[in-house]
Amino acid sequence: MQNLVSRASNLRGGTNPPYTLDDFYTNYPAYGPANGLVEPAIIQMYLELANACLQESRWRSYWKVAMGWFIAHFLTLYLQSVTDADSPAAQVINSGQARGLQSSKAVGDVSVSYDFSSVMNDLDGWAAWKLTIFGQQLATAAKLVGKGGMYIW
Repeated sequence: MQNLVSRASNLRGGTNPPYTLDDFYTNYPAYGPANGLVEPAIIQMYLELANACLQESRWRSYWKVAMGWFIAHFLTLYLQSVTDADSPAAQVINSGQARGLQSSKAVGDVSVSYDFSSVMNDLDGWAAWKLTIFGQQLATAAKLVGKGGMYIW
């Protein structure tokens, strides 16, 4: 009976397979050592945090991509906190920032407006995960992989 209850609980255990800096750099070369935007030790810190937060047994085939989203999300926020707006890192930050739907644009004196309400309302309760494209992708996928009941014995 308890084995049945355990399987129905939606709790997952186990250890994760290896995920390395090279795995991350392959999918996110903008953060790679060639660009020198972030020290490898900082990236490793977020890699270890992702590894502690994301269980491969829960995410299954999504796990590697979720690891990348998690790390890229935190690196984008990290770069926002330590980067000058005119530095080369600003391009990487801008590419990872959350964007709403374009709601208006002008040509004279160039102006563009975005509506963020659809993004912000779809992810109610996800706080800072809404601030980057990577976080939005992770939160959206987490809503899928986290479905199911949970039972605490």
